[in-house]
Amino acid sequence: MLAATAAGLFGALSADAYTLPLPWGDRRIDADGRVEIRHVEGVDRGTARQRPLGRARLRVGADLTSRLRFEGAVTGSAGGTPRNADRAGAFDFDHSLQDLSPSLDVEEARLDLTVPNLDVSAGIQKFAWGKLDETQPNDLLNPEKYYDFLLDDEDERKIGVPALAVTGYVPDLPSSAAPRDLKLTGVWLPLVVPFRFPDEDERWYPPLARVPESTRSGGVVVSNHVDFRNAEVPDRDLENSGAAVRLAGYASGADFSLYYFDGFDTGPALDVAARAFARRNPESGRGVDVRSEIEVFPVFDRIRAAGADLAYAVFGATLRAEGAWVQGRLFPRSIRDVIESREVGPVDPAMLRPDVELEVPVRLMPATVERDAIEWGAGGDALYGDTFVLLQVNQTVVLHNHESLLVSDRETRFGLTLRRSFLADGLEAELEGLYGMQGVYGVAHPRVTYDLMDGIDVRLGFVAIEGHEQSLLGQYRENDEGYVRIRYLF
Repeated sequence: MLAATAAGLFGALSADAYTLPLPWGDRRIDADGRVEIRHVEGVDRGTARQRPLGRARLRVGADLTSRLRFEGAVTGSAGGTPRNADRAGAFDFDHSLQDLSPSLDVEEARLDLTVPNLDVSAGIQKFAWGKLDETQPNDLLNPEKYYDFLLDDEDERKIGVPALAVTGYVPDLPSSAAPRDLKLTGVWLPLVVPFRFPDEDERWYPPLARVPESTRSGGVVVSNHVDFRNAEVPDRDLENSGAAVRLAGYASGADFSLYYFDGFDTGPALDVAARAFARRNPESGRGVDVRSEIEVFPVFDRIRAAGADLAYAVFGATLRAEGAWVQGRLFPRSIRDVIESREVGPVDPAMLRPDVELEVPVRLMPATVERDAIEWGAGGDALYGDTFVLLQVNQTVVLHNHESLLVSDRETRFGLTLRRSFLADGLEAELEGLYGMQGVYGVAHPRVTYDLMDGIDVRLGFVAIEGHEQSLLGQYRENDEGYVRIRYLF
């Protein structure tokens, strides 16, 4: 209903409605956006269902003066993956778990100041650093939403963050061997903004983070009561602010960038805590009942990273490479395995009473392990006739690790994208594929998009996931799904 109403409203407007002169000088306001409806149907009936999603996005820009411009974007959504939404509201910068529907998300709201040899941006903004496709080791400034991460585009997943960005343009040196078009960007992130995560009964909550209803410990069956909750974000002070620097330029026919980042990791990480309680029960097998209260919650960790990227055009193809060294990143274990291997007790039956619970000790392995790592990737894209082809390999190398993690010490992933248009570009067929070599998992995402008329298209797609359940993507192997999306661009 939301999408249909907005599509009808904007469809009735002429193209002139998208620009509005301002009363001073030759300044104007410009706007564009999109309205879409998406319906997902899961193949496995045992997985959580999600409601149809209606989403509308509006971007507005305004030239306030010859040097000052405002850029803003908001997205309104209703339905989709949230199953526990009990109210409408606007997303905030304080919580990972936010069950809102309908919801409003202020994605960008910034002022851009341009003066000779200097650009300044202040406000809520998104960054696109790095040169690889989808997975960029140096793109560390924006956390993401993980509600429907295989269907949402990269820009849709990103969360706008309050930031101050300053870019200075360096004059070219007289030497022909020196790099050209150098620009130095510094970014200050005053707030720690958490990633957004689905609730435990939603479709894209990680299966390996789900706790079994009961487990055994020392021969005793322990019933588990689980609560996925928010955690306090780090204090909003200068000590917890983040900073990043990028030097970009052009040398010997190649675009290059150098990066440094010091701040809180924007990637998702979860931890777990547990308490256990016992009471005497002569009717049970061991004469005792034990229950456990388990909390799963997000954790935030500061990292430092240094990296570089390179892009070079040769023989009609664009080749890219990117890498980063990351200090102190959190890598996940299976929370399910952490709970199943915990130690509860010892429990002394002589100390127990049938009408009073006694708290007993619990020993847990940590759900995350802090390690240094090297993230790198390389790829290229080219047109072969009318077919666009993109190939990419990414690898995560976890350094000095001797623990069992959801990623191997050398986690290698291969990506493929094929895209071709038909019917005078009215029909586009696309295939995205991902294969993880160590975890032995794969994702295939074929889809076709047809332009019904000017500004309106329909997409049909299917997502197939296979792999070992003890891997980052293989754990979602029961989440195969088909979907249809209707979109209106204005």
